[in-house]
Amino acid sequence: MKSIFMLITAFMIVLSGSGKEQSRVSSNVKEQQPVQQSEREAVFYNEDIDQAKKMAQQYIAILTEFHGRSVFSAKDEEMVLHEMSIKIKETISVHERSYIYPERGAKSGDDHKLELNASRFGLLLDEAKEVYYPNLNVSELIIPMTYVTPGKYSPKTYKLHFVKNNDEEVQLIYDGFFVGGSNLGKKAQDDVDPRNPEKLKEDLGIR
Repeated sequence: MKSIFMLITAFMIVLSGSGKEQSRVSSNVKEQQPVQQSEREAVFYNEDIDQAKKMAQQYIAILTEFHGRSVFSAKDEEMVLHEMSIKIKETISVHERSYIYPERGAKSGDDHKLELNASRFGLLLDEAKEVYYPNLNVSELIIPMTYVTPGKYSPKTYKLHFVKNNDEEVQLIYDGFFVGGSNLGKKAQDDVDPRNPEKLKEDLGIR
């Protein structure tokens, strides 16, 4: 009887040891499972988005100040664009590589005056969104803007492109309307040098 009891005890000890070993192996298997990488952290925070929206409103307000200005001659156009450039860059932050250029569709065909009254513009602030371009490793914040071209009834949609530089400053870099500059969306579709994919990012000093 005593020997049977000892056999049962020994059998239970073996089972207990086996269970601990199995638990240890299971634990090791879990630790070796690959950890899924999280998505790229957002570059534009709520305060940055609010700032970009405010800048978009200020930008349009500045444009409306030039409504009715004559651009009949090349000299007139050059003078107006110079004034506009100064005014815009004094009011909002524009990327250093960007520039102000003439939007041919913003002037009337008969008297060659700029048609920039506020009723022609629309800002779709609720549609602001951050876009990341993996092959360039940069992000931008896009705010759609509409403008009704003289002689047309349906508005044309433009996009205000904002970037964030290495100093954490939000800047307007391109809109295809009056602000020319690096069109990141287009450049992201072009062939990127595999030897230096972040060259554009470094040249522009943006995140």
